Amino acid sequence: MINCPNCGAGMYFDIKTQMLHCASCDSSVPVSEYNRDINAEEHTYETTFYLCKSCGAQLAVPDEQATAFCPYCGNQSMIPSKIRVFETNKIIPFKYTREDILGIFGKYISHKLFIPKDYKSPDGENSFRGVYVPHYNYRVNYRQGTFYTAAHHDFNKGNEHHHVTYANEVSTGGGYSENIVRDASAAFDDSLAAAIAPYVHSEAVTFKEAYLGDFYADIPSVNSEVYSEDVTEEAVDELKESIEKSTAKKEMEHDFDDESLAENIENAGVRADLYPVWFMTRRMKRGRIAYAVANGQTGKMAMDLPVSKGRFFLGVSILTLALFALASQIFGYVSASTLSGICCVILALSLIILCFAANRVYKRESGTISASSKKTQSPIITKAKKRLKNISSVSTLVVAAFIAVHAFSFIRAVNILPAVPVIICLAALLICAAAMAGIIILINSDGTFMKFTANAVLSVAVIAACLVLNTEKPFQDYYYIAAAIISQAAVIINCLSVIGLFDRLCTHPVPDLFTRKGAAQDD
Repeated sequence: MINCPNCGAGMYFDIKTQMLHCASCDSSVPVSEYNRDINAEEHTYETTFYLCKSCGAQLAVPDEQATAFCPYCGNQSMIPSKIRVFETNKIIPFKYTREDILGIFGKYISHKLFIPKDYKSPDGENSFRGVYVPHYNYRVNYRQGTFYTAAHHDFNKGNEHHHVTYANEVSTGGGYSENIVRDASAAFDDSLAAAIAPYVHSEAVTFKEAYLGDFYADIPSVNSEVYSEDVTEEAVDELKESIEKSTAKKEMEHDFDDESLAENIENAGVRADLYPVWFMTRRMKRGRIAYAVANGQTGKMAMDLPVSKGRFFLGVSILTLALFALASQIFGYVSASTLSGICCVILALSLIILCFAANRVYKRESGTISASSKKTQSPIITKAKKRLKNISSVSTLVVAAFIAVHAFSFIRAVNILPAVPVIICLAALLICAAAMAGIIILINSDGTFMKFTANAVLSVAVIAACLVLNTEKPFQDYYYIAAAIISQAAVIINCLSVIGLFDRLCTHPVPDLFTRKGAAQDD
């Protein structure tokens, strides 16, 4: 693809020097000085493309490679002789090397306890690969005109509350907005693209084939019109922000009519740019993919973190023993009947967690959760929210522990301990009923969740049996101990289902471009 002008060997783009380098004669050439009969106006040239037979992705690959590894699905196969015309306008070169990304990756997962061991050692076929992923860069024009917007301002003065309504007349002289960006590859999940955004668009340079040396390059496989509504919405949001900044009273809250604002916006064109992405792809069980991707310009990283069931259960077992030891020191002796009731509550909570995990999977896979739809917040606000969340979490735990200790003391003082196991089982049964209702709602929305009916039925049956047992009050303790053991076995079953759902959340299906809108359909 890119030959050395001195010895004719292949050259690669050296990220550290931002120049082309020849490993054969150790010479370097500035990218601006390398030219090989390329039409600078059309930004096109012919190159060898690899068509992945597994997912349909089309990638330009370095000439020296006899086999290709698809970063989207992990499939490896021979590269066929296929020449395609490659076309683009702007490109953002890689700034972070593979070694830089490996360092960021290693630092991030070093304290993750439940990740599979082999996931922590990216090498060989499972190492990071540099891919230029196409993105559509849209430009919109704002027509000249006058906008009428309503706004209101609430404030207190003395002992009175005031609500003031304003009618604003905002005149604009027109203008434009660009760098509204959307992922143009059907194989690259939009949530991953949004997670490693944004890019610094001012560093984009005119495309030259020399930047592709030693890297893969994808081609646009989604029609640019697919994102028309998204682009208009983002342009409207920018217009709103501009109007808010132009008003004299910054404390006003505006009431915008999005439809009228959209009428003053027109699409002024789109170009296909190439943005740098580092990919690590791991094929997991049941044909799913775990990704680790990084912005090749800023180093921002997003990754799927699968769970090792063995490590998880080892950690949970240690934690459980520690909690039981702590509880025995705080509360003293716990009767066998009370222990069975506590185990029922744990079982009910595990079913609630299962319900929430299934709901999260449903939302992601039905498209109701989209990282690209989340608005970017100020780093200060994000940091403040995180700190507040940490403070509130600690405060909640302290208050809960305080209430639990005093509630237990109160129960012992009023001498209603014999009825406590029954009350606990009833509470657990109510929790299970709420979880079962949630699972039924999910089943009505997506039949694939039908298998979790067995978890709900088993949990309700075990808790109902414990309720009957504590109502009958048999004298022998081994009945209660057996009930506690059975309920904890049901907890383990629910936990296995939760881990399965978590792995589903932390992985992606193999992209199938042949069934996706805008994908290439040729052989």
